[in-house]
Amino acid sequence: MWRWAVAAIMAICLLLLVLLVRHRRYRRRTLASLASNRADWLRDHPLTIVADPDETLAAEFAREGIVRIDRFLSPQCLQSLRGEAEASIDQMTPSFIPTHKKGRTLSYEKIHHYAPGCLSFYHSPEIQQRIAGLVGMPVFPTPDGDQSSLSILCYKEKGDHINWHYDHNFYRGRHFTVLLSLANEAASGGLSQSTLMRRLPDGTDQALDTSANTLVVFEGARVLHRAYPTAEGDLRIMLSMTYCADPRTSWLKEFARRIKDTAFYGIRALWD
Repeated sequence: MWRWAVAAIMAICLLLLVLLVRHRRYRRRTLASLASNRADWLRDHPLTIVADPDETLAAEFAREGIVRIDRFLSPQCLQSLRGEAEASIDQMTPSFIPTHKKGRTLSYEKIHHYAPGCLSFYHSPEIQQRIAGLVGMPVFPTPDGDQSSLSILCYKEKGDHINWHYDHNFYRGRHFTVLLSLANEAASGGLSQSTLMRRLPDGTDQALDTSANTLVVFEGARVLHRAYPTAEGDLRIMLSMTYCADPRTSWLKEFARRIKDTAFYGIRALWD
């Protein structure tokens, strides 16, 4: 009897392996197809950066590990990106991990379908040159299979937040987080209560102004940060991007990244 049980278990394992291999091939074809259209999207969604380059910001980044730039895009360009983000809220994946995070996220793959302007921002050579100038080295987008390479984070329900955390680096080169604030407002006016905070080396906490059209660049693996819970009627939408000096990885780090992504996109992140 036990021989039949062992044979059945082995057959099931083999079937699961075959299905996984087929699924991974399908996913590679899907991602390659999406990537093939990016040149057209970049052409059709030009950016207008109005913030002048500032050489002092590179020194600030080297000293603090974080910089912020006010009024980064033209109002028209910002409004276009915000419109894409708001129109895609129903397509976002809700997530809730008690004591850690609550909110909605639009994944990198879905951004290809619902927010081509946001996709163009991430892949813009000019944006990558600006980031490289700030961090002092060339940077590249992280791999297509990483759903957090580019995402839209939405905090609109009371209590949406993310607690203290690092943005762990799963790649060989240094890893940088870039946030563009698309919306940050309270129902009664002013900014939402979802304030971006960072922990200073002396243990104190510093609030960062993330008014709409603010760009924040930091090395997430070295900067402990959080976003405070939203109040009733608040709206905070962030375009979240990751760039890397060397985006190569190992299978072990890739698996660890997938486990992390289940917090944002559910259990499917393990195999998609």
